[in-house]
Amino acid sequence: MSRPRKPFGANHPGRLPATMMKVLAAEMSDPSRLRRGKQYAKDGSVLDIVIEPGVVTCEIQGSRSTPYIAAVEVTAGDGMPLRRDIRTNCTCPDDENWDGYACKHVVAAMFVLSDEFLLEPELLDLWRNRTTIDDMTPSRNGATTNPVEPRTNSNDTGRHLRLVRPGEVEPPAPRTDPLVALMAVPAGTTLPDIPTIERIEPDLPRSRPLATVLRDAIANLRIEWD
Repeated sequence: MSRPRKPFGANHPGRLPATMMKVLAAEMSDPSRLRRGKQYAKDGSVLDIVIEPGVVTCEIQGSRSTPYIAAVEVTAGDGMPLRRDIRTNCTCPDDENWDGYACKHVVAAMFVLSDEFLLEPELLDLWRNRTTIDDMTPSRNGATTNPVEPRTNSNDTGRHLRLVRPGEVEPPAPRTDPLVALMAVPAGTTLPDIPTIERIEPDLPRSRPLATVLRDAIANLRIEWD
């Protein structure tokens, strides 16, 4: 693992892949997550980055004491990937969000990766696992031999999500909420039928402009995780 590098100056060899990576990050996130992810990348919250064939893994320090681990996996190919070629994972609660956007920690990882591409554009080929394509030797009938499958299976994903700094012990398992055991329902228990609760519209003020503002605020209410 290594500390992310900060580019200085203007004449860097990887300006095109770096810009394309930032565009891809914007495509995969919403404005709020994009803004906060960019800030994480800028203020040094990304502690470590590992770039390997098929996956980049970052350790991001959030508001809690234990850093989050974000992984950005990509299928083998040539050049900058499309959104459909990307699969992301993060240990934060927002990784299971309902709207399908990448969390801010993944955005931070992608922006730090763009800085690495800016300084060393060859890392794009490493991440895209170009050796997977180059090592396929054509045979006489046009087929390929000895193909190497890109590393995108669930076991590799889990391994990277359990990544810790070298020399440190595995982080302790998260504490179990005591209310989980208290509210557990024993097997075989018959639960009562609960009627469907109808949606209750809030009482809005008589002022039409104020009512419109409150209605829009309620419709766009979102809970964000640190």
